[in-house]
Amino acid sequence: MRRSYCLPLALISFALVLSACAPRPTQLSDLPRTPQASVEQILKDADRRSGVEANLLRLHAAQAALNAGQPERVQQILAQIPQSELPADQQIRFISLQAQSALALDQVRVALQAIRHPSIQQLDSQPLADQIAIHKLRANVLEASGDRVAAVRERIYVDGLLSGSDQRNNRLAIWEILEHMDSAALRQAADDADGELAGWLELILASREAGSLDLQVSRIQRWQQANPDHPANQPLPASIRQRLELYAQRPQHIGLLLPFQGSLAGPAQALRDGFLSAQYQIQEQGLPQPRVSLYDSTQYADLNQFYRQAKIDGVQWVIGPLERDKVTQLAQMKPLPLPTLALNYTDVDVSGQDDLFQFGLAPEDEARSAAQAAWLQGYRSMAVVQSQGDWAERSYAAFEQAWQELGGQLLGREVIDQPVDMAGQIGSLLRIRQSEQRGQRIQRLLGNSVVVQPAPRADLDALFVAITPQQGRQLKPILAFQYAADLPVMATSHVFQPGSDPADNLDLEGVLVAETPWLLHQTDALYQPVVDSWPQASGALGRLFAMGVDAQRIFTLLPQMQLDQSTRLEGATGVLTLKADGRISRQVPWGIVHDGQLSEWKPLTVEQ
Repeated sequence: MRRSYCLPLALISFALVLSACAPRPTQLSDLPRTPQASVEQILKDADRRSGVEANLLRLHAAQAALNAGQPERVQQILAQIPQSELPADQQIRFISLQAQSALALDQVRVALQAIRHPSIQQLDSQPLADQIAIHKLRANVLEASGDRVAAVRERIYVDGLLSGSDQRNNRLAIWEILEHMDSAALRQAADDADGELAGWLELILASREAGSLDLQVSRIQRWQQANPDHPANQPLPASIRQRLELYAQRPQHIGLLLPFQGSLAGPAQALRDGFLSAQYQIQEQGLPQPRVSLYDSTQYADLNQFYRQAKIDGVQWVIGPLERDKVTQLAQMKPLPLPTLALNYTDVDVSGQDDLFQFGLAPEDEARSAAQAAWLQGYRSMAVVQSQGDWAERSYAAFEQAWQELGGQLLGREVIDQPVDMAGQIGSLLRIRQSEQRGQRIQRLLGNSVVVQPAPRADLDALFVAITPQQGRQLKPILAFQYAADLPVMATSHVFQPGSDPADNLDLEGVLVAETPWLLHQTDALYQPVVDSWPQASGALGRLFAMGVDAQRIFTLLPQMQLDQSTRLEGATGVLTLKADGRISRQVPWGIVHDGQLSEWKPLTVEQ
């Protein structure tokens, strides 16, 4: 995609014919104005001249081409100008044109090289307007290159030279750059930052890391008191102001609707304990929290009856239910009596249902994350191995869609039914039998003394698997037997049981597993207190404890997410964002199994 980065450099147009008796121009401002001059007319006049005049006219032609949206033409013209022979001000103009045209053509490396030319060191001797324009251009180039901290530094440097709407737009650009950075990068930058940059970073981290809206607002208010004169406080960014306004309107009574009896009672209790732990953490910091009323969803065959009771009780928001069929009932109730954050997903169309939000540990999220991580690794051709069952089928469908949208090729799929058939199915997927047959033909032609090693298909980069722990423990030995021990395997969380004996997971060595930050990183502020009270929160049930924690955090941010869908929560279950249909999308981190235990794995990014 081409982008335009035209900057207000007090540009002028130039005469087509310069009087022979007039003094010859040597500076940009020496040329008379001719607004109608075309690029080709200016170039023709340049061709009739030489030296300084010719170079100057060609610079003007390059500027006219940029103004006309012709970045390729700009580069063609600049190629005719010896940059090193230009005076200092014209070299800087050359840099500006080169960098702007390169950005418009997505040639980021060319733009970076341009802004690093030695002549840029003489920028301080140029008019103030040109200095400002070059610093903004440098910020754009650095941002495009991914060096967002350096881009922010450029904009901070130039901020004091601006006023009015220019200054407001510059500060808005600073905030937008910071919002596109992940928290790890922000924290790393904050460790070395000082001055105004440190203040910007502290504010963005306050708005993101505290989790719930209550804690975020508390940190923001402390930041305001400590930084009354900081540019970010004059005024606060719009997204921060929105959070302060939403905090004043937050609900005061929540209904937690969960199945406290029956087969889902265990998961429901874990969700409840995680939710209430997040509430208590905030209360312990002196921040008042909404009242929470518990309701047993198994007692309400008709959810209309529940909502009538909840309204009588003064409930303003509902969290739940957990049962998938009850979430489907909610989707068919239009409108909902109370805004509701369901703790599962439905396949029913929810268009027009503005008060229904859906959040859960959907296998689809892990499948989509697998596709993204695989693509970043440079994989382009994959195959799928899955169990039978609804969750595995949904995982496959989500992976297939995400993988094909990225441009990847899906080479095959095997659905595992009987354990005894698994080795044959994997061999068929890898085309080992065909390889063995080719080897036999070679031996018949060249003699049995020739040793031919069978090999899996060469066009397969990796496997995505949605299988059970028992199937997972068979998979790697089967791959080794099929001469594919080094084939990368990316799995949903179902393949690994947290808290299990590491000896039971030795056959998963090297498998990449989607996992919640709660269990993978164990750095959430609530992790240790919750595990101390409920040791099972460090095992498989930990995913549900984490979901309860995030349910408390996410519902406080939902109004902000509706206003600004770039808002995200780096939660206990993953990075959470709100989609247009009211579903919470979850991006999960990845772990790698080593010696039977799961440790963090960070995907590498390859250039495409």
